[in-house]
Amino acid sequence: MSDTRDAAVARPVGLLRRFACMLYDGLLAFAALMLTTLAMTVVTNLLAAGLGIPGLALSVEHPLYPVFSLLLLGVAYAYFGWFWTHGGVTLGMQTWHIRLVGHDGRRVTWWLALRRFLVALGQWILVLAGTQAWRLDLWPMAIAAGLIILAGLAWSWFHPHKLMLHDVLSGTRLIRIPEYRKGLF
Repeated sequence: MSDTRDAAVARPVGLLRRFACMLYDGLLAFAALMLTTLAMTVVTNLLAAGLGIPGLALSVEHPLYPVFSLLLLGVAYAYFGWFWTHGGVTLGMQTWHIRLVGHDGRRVTWWLALRRFLVALGQWILVLAGTQAWRLDLWPMAIAAGLIILAGLAWSWFHPHKLMLHDVLSGTRLIRIPEYRKGLF
């Protein structure tokens, strides 16, 4: 069967499976970001030592901090984008038997992967902004962010194909793939 036909009959992915996959992939992406941060810290400290500047650590005041922030976004996009465009399955998605496809069931292109990444990033920024507003006692903003997040989750819960906002806006969707079961012997 073709990818399009398989995706058309595939079962949708529910919220619990999505969150489990998100946690798994989040840990792997976090490890990649930690290695990037380590490399950047070593390079900037070596650069500072070579220029004779004591104590120039990679911080918000560092002149390369905006470049560092963009590098982290690029690494996160490269991690997810590469897996999504090469089979549609990250390591977490493979564990939870999930595949990312376009709305038409075809492979995900780099453009679709970028759209999905940016919309999902925007959603995470909303979660972090709501958390920060709650922490700073800005109740109306925290409640508004929480209601928007809950509305999105409720919409996905009741959607017939279990699509979330980043699925719809990016032109992609998650499908369940059959589990491979080995025999006992």
